[in-house]
Amino acid sequence: MKSLFKIIRRYVLTAVLIAFLVLFFNWLFLLLWGYWTMKGERNIALRWRIEEIAKELSEENSSFRMTKEGYQRLEESPFVWAMLIKDDGTLGWSYQLPPEIPHNYTLADISVLSKWYLKDYPVFTWTCGDGVLVMGTEKESVARFNMEYSVRVIEKMPALFFSMVFLNLCLTLLLALVFGYRFYCSLRPIAQGIERISNKEAVFLPEKGMTDELSRKLNQTSRILVQQNNQLAKRDNARTNWISGVSHDIRTPLSLILGYADSLSRNPVLDQKGQKEAQSIRRQALSIKKLIEDLNLTSKLEYNAQPLRIEKFLPAVLLRQVAADFYNEEMLGDSILELDVQENAEQIQMEGDTQMLERAFRNLIGNSVRYAPGLRILVSMSQRERWLRFLFQDFGPGIPSEVVDIVEGITENPNIHVMGLRVVRQIVQAHRGRMEFLTDGVCLWLPQSLDKEENGYV
Repeated sequence: MKSLFKIIRRYVLTAVLIAFLVLFFNWLFLLLWGYWTMKGERNIALRWRIEEIAKELSEENSSFRMTKEGYQRLEESPFVWAMLIKDDGTLGWSYQLPPEIPHNYTLADISVLSKWYLKDYPVFTWTCGDGVLVMGTEKESVARFNMEYSVRVIEKMPALFFSMVFLNLCLTLLLALVFGYRFYCSLRPIAQGIERISNKEAVFLPEKGMTDELSRKLNQTSRILVQQNNQLAKRDNARTNWISGVSHDIRTPLSLILGYADSLSRNPVLDQKGQKEAQSIRRQALSIKKLIEDLNLTSKLEYNAQPLRIEKFLPAVLLRQVAADFYNEEMLGDSILELDVQENAEQIQMEGDTQMLERAFRNLIGNSVRYAPGLRILVSMSQRERWLRFLFQDFGPGIPSEVVDIVEGITENPNIHVMGLRVVRQIVQAHRGRMEFLTDGVCLWLPQSLDKEENGYV
């Protein structure tokens, strides 16, 4: 759920930033738009146009005359007509004057037309000598407004502007929070459903709202996974029962074979060759027994059906016991087994299942005897902070990379036998340790204590 809150927080911050940028760019756009509008609309009746035309109008003998350049500028301008009203209110000069435009004006008429319209024509005025130059554009081409503002209001405009920006930001933040909460409420069931699916639990989400399609897909996925889990559970139960049944059925004849082989190997009536053959039968029977035990154990460890019998013990003593068993049972052949326990690790105690760890140690030593016969096998033990390091080296060709890949679950190959190493890996993982493959052996890292707080397990 923390990731969902992180998404919502980023969503809200992004919304606030977007709102601020929108306001800023709106203000910048309005500023630029106003500038370019004023610049690009110079063809409309602007003061500087009137001034340029007024300069081309001159008075001679109480009459006014426009130059050719002035007429040219009139034609190029947006003005459709023009006239000059003399100081006595009469018409002194005109250009394409419409018929409805009067020729005599009072001061009141001039005051009104300078601010508004003349016969619905938008007009602009300019002082020209003692007269007034009036220029008109087409009807409904320009809207004119006479607006007045108090100086006090103008002075308050900056504060009003920043207040509006602040209110807009607050409103944007409020909307972002509202929509973000609604979005969170829509996604919360989805997140809970995904979490339940990851825990292999059934999911039943309401298929409505903006996430109806996603909810429907999750429900469908949940149903498929439940069916698959049920089928896998049935298959695993069948496999476990089959392994248990075979192990049980083979245990009695295997015990008889071991008993008879042991008796034959000690029977003085048999010659030396017969005794060796009996010993060989006994060794192979022990190998079969070990394989069956490994098969049972790996099956139980895979499905967490084998609980650990946790106790405190001295791992150095356990290692020596395993080494003594190999010598007593004459299982080393031509190999030489050596132990190297550091002095500071002699009296160290650790927690774990001694039977399982003994099986792991025996499997690693047995692999060295089997695949590197006649070589020196070195088992060393040392302490690294709260961890114990067990190193098994045989100085032989090492474990092939394809075997390592199979044990670590990278690849699969049914033609390669890795049961012993797989059991070791599962036992180490059950003790919250790790297994490393080296060029000349295997290294096991096991914690001294299985307490999560003490060792900081994840």
